[in-house]
Amino acid sequence: MWLEKLKWVFLVILVAVIGILLNENFIHLYISKSIFYSILISGPVLAVIAYFIKPARHYGVHKFLITLTIGLLLIPYLSLLKGYSNMFAKDQAGVMAKEIRFKIVKFECRKEGQDIWDTVMENRQAILYPGKNWVWLGRIDFSAPGHDRIRAITEIETDVIWDQNIILQEHPDWGAPTPGQAPDCIKSEDLGEGKYLITFFHRDEQEGPVLAPKGLEEGGPRLPIAIQPDLGLDIVVGEDGRFIRNAFHALFPEPWGDMSVEIPRPPE
Repeated sequence: MWLEKLKWVFLVILVAVIGILLNENFIHLYISKSIFYSILISGPVLAVIAYFIKPARHYGVHKFLITLTIGLLLIPYLSLLKGYSNMFAKDQAGVMAKEIRFKIVKFECRKEGQDIWDTVMENRQAILYPGKNWVWLGRIDFSAPGHDRIRAITEIETDVIWDQNIILQEHPDWGAPTPGQAPDCIKSEDLGEGKYLITFFHRDEQEGPVLAPKGLEEGGPRLPIAIQPDLGLDIVVGEDGRFIRNAFHALFPEPWGDMSVEIPRPPE
């Protein structure tokens, strides 16, 4: 009897490991709260349905579905032990933003006490749309010993549908930006009827201490060295479509979904 139970335990672990390997090497999906809930709800429901279908119950389909569900739910937790972090990006765009093209030109870490910089990521690009999920940028390791500072260069292009008829109602002093008139505007296309397709460009350079979630650098509880959560880079765009700031998040899984812990921007 105990061997039978042990078989399902091994199967749960196998499902989780295979899921991690597929996600890390091919799918690159951030398991958000909505995905977690979908698995948590649909798995038991399908298992109950299979239990009341006699042929499916005879072959133990309901047991397999429960095993599959538990294995999938373990993926974000066991992924913390993979030895590196995935970096994702998304946007908090203004209502006019149509598309954001984000690029990490270079991301470097400095060896402690030396003027030697190791490049950990460069020339990685993503296209972001308002309301979409995290987009995978690549793998990165911030926990490697011997690094004390980071520096990064990023570029953000934002396409905005600028409807002057609507804007004048709320901001009478705003005019449609044009290249030359607005330093961050690189394109302005007249679509007719008071609408314009505007492209803003921003290049951001920052340097500071190695990133750490709020609380950890203030004497809070320390994480085991082996645990590396995924990282999220939030691109914050204002109401007018212009870049405001970006914010790093450490993405920890929770029992009921995801938890995003903001990492403070390095001081200027």
